[in-house]
Amino acid sequence: MSIIIMDDVMNTEFDKGTLDKSLPDLTIGVRDDLDVTPGKTYTGNVTKAYIDIMDNLAEVAYYFLHQGSGFSCGPACDIPFFKSVNLNTTWHSPNPVSDGFIAISPEHKEIYVAWAGTRRIRSIAVDAMAVFEDFAPDVPGATVHAGFAESTNAVYPHILKNIRAAAEDNPDYKIVFIGHSLGGASAVLSALKFAKDNEYPKDMIRVWTFGQPRVGNRMFSEYYTEVLGNQTYRITYQGDIVPHVPPWQVLGYQHNPLEIHIINKDGDFYVCQNTAREDLDGAYRWPTIDTGVADHVDYFGKPDITLFDPLIEW
Repeated sequence: MSIIIMDDVMNTEFDKGTLDKSLPDLTIGVRDDLDVTPGKTYTGNVTKAYIDIMDNLAEVAYYFLHQGSGFSCGPACDIPFFKSVNLNTTWHSPNPVSDGFIAISPEHKEIYVAWAGTRRIRSIAVDAMAVFEDFAPDVPGATVHAGFAESTNAVYPHILKNIRAAAEDNPDYKIVFIGHSLGGASAVLSALKFAKDNEYPKDMIRVWTFGQPRVGNRMFSEYYTEVLGNQTYRITYQGDIVPHVPPWQVLGYQHNPLEIHIINKDGDFYVCQNTAREDLDGAYRWPTIDTGVADHVDYFGKPDITLFDPLIEW
């Protein structure tokens, strides 16, 4: 049985907690859409604003952790960008595993729905459940990973009221769904559910994922692309193993675009083309045997996220 622990803390500043790690002084938020062309490579030095945006989102995905003693953004609190962000609510579900938060930035006019990634052994078990289930009755043929759906659906009905309330109070704000690893899969599923079942303008929804696994089959990917493909940025990094699973060769899983593949620690990146399967110059250019966990926890040269939460085990 799921136990959902919700903590409504409307308009509360983030608590730094007891963590004392220093991070770069980043100041640019998610204020502008990324202007890139599929099939081209961009350098980190030329696209400094883009890299800052990615860094800020990476802080959200990595360091906003729900601790047993209360919510803390940890070292990310030192970044000026987060000083203008107010915490709306947090959630925690031990079984199936799901953690995350909703926050609001009046300065940047954005609502963040952030899903935590794989942090416990139980999460790994969820990741391994590769069987399909139907996404929705009115989207025939679209199926998704049963474990990802279970983890997302356990809390989505509980947080939906907070998303709606924040959107009603701030109708000119963008809603940004964010997640790393398993959290990326939940960001994709929750964003699509929200876009499908609510009247909020779809062009005001954004999705940013880091190290996201494949979520569903080809029909799901095509439906997702039709609804939110123009507003989704799926970030992959070098030899990260997670974007390679579950395998498409045997089980028929397929990624959604748009993939932005980081090719080195300097932040240079290749914008993948929206091919029928996956661009062979993106993450898929790495043979699965040459991938691993190291690049999964080290996006953009970040410190290993295992240093900031003792619950994380691989």
